[in-house]
Amino acid sequence: MGTDQVLLHRFVISQLSAAGLDRDQLIRDTGLPEWTMAGDDMHLPWEMFSRLWELGAHGLADPSVALQVARRYELSSLGLYDYLFSTAPTLGAGLATCGPYVAAVTTNHRFDLVGAGEGEMSLTLDMIEGDGLGRDLTQLWGLSAVLSRARRVVEGPLAPVRVTLRQRAPARRDIFVEVFGTSDITFEAEIDAMTFLASDMDRPLTTADPVLAGILRPLAEALPPPPPLATAWPQRVADTLAEALATGDASLDRVARTLATSPRTLQRRLMEAGTTWRKELDRARDARLRQAVATGPLSRARQAQLLGYSDAGAVRRAARRWTAVDSTSRADRFD
Repeated sequence: MGTDQVLLHRFVISQLSAAGLDRDQLIRDTGLPEWTMAGDDMHLPWEMFSRLWELGAHGLADPSVALQVARRYELSSLGLYDYLFSTAPTLGAGLATCGPYVAAVTTNHRFDLVGAGEGEMSLTLDMIEGDGLGRDLTQLWGLSAVLSRARRVVEGPLAPVRVTLRQRAPARRDIFVEVFGTSDITFEAEIDAMTFLASDMDRPLTTADPVLAGILRPLAEALPPPPPLATAWPQRVADTLAEALATGDASLDRVARTLATSPRTLQRRLMEAGTTWRKELDRARDARLRQAVATGPLSRARQAQLLGYSDAGAVRRAARRWTAVDSTSRADRFD
């Protein structure tokens, strides 16, 4: 299960409280134990951070609350993670620390700094667990907070050449343009990302400190690595398919929508993990059937209903296909 460092919660709660929300009520409604606000640093279930953003948006009646908080980001709020960034020699080197050391603050996200065509670099952000408004706000915070942090340690203005966001287009775009510093913002995109000029990566950081960086790197490298998205996606799909089969709609569109992604992106994620949508759907149906027949034999019609097939004939065709790819013969369970 994905987790988030309580440092994240503390900073966001402080900002939401400064904006007028009741601190104690926020803590209670989020489900945070009060002692976590002053105790040792720890990771908490990802649902709490998503819930915190939902409460902030509702309490302040501000769907752009994540942007408002991010642009007030204070360097060192996230401890080691911030220092790894700020002691790097250049912006590119600083952004490159986001991915390998993100486990210092969350095991529910992955950052990647990748080439985006000639003369451009993109910082992408993926969320492993979460959906809906909480996911949108958390992702928006993640990107804009990194940008706010970067602006505090480079001389002169800094803005991405374009931004892509998976969330739906808001009623007003002006706050997005103001915070990101570009009007080239695409909503309902396949990925959450900021793209910069490659030349920006060479801009020196005013806080560069090679001695301190050398001390911090061994500490950071002792942290557990961020979870690989390639292995995380099949499990997410399996969990979602189990629920979808129970409700009778295990379509690719339905599962992708539940996971807050597009069908094409979902298929690509599965391909990166060495599997396919069809294989995962077959696995989910197989698991559901095994569980059902454990209590006694089932009619063909009932098997078809349980597995989301239109008729008993589809069950037989599936059995033949599964037999062809599995020498242990899943088809035996249909007899």
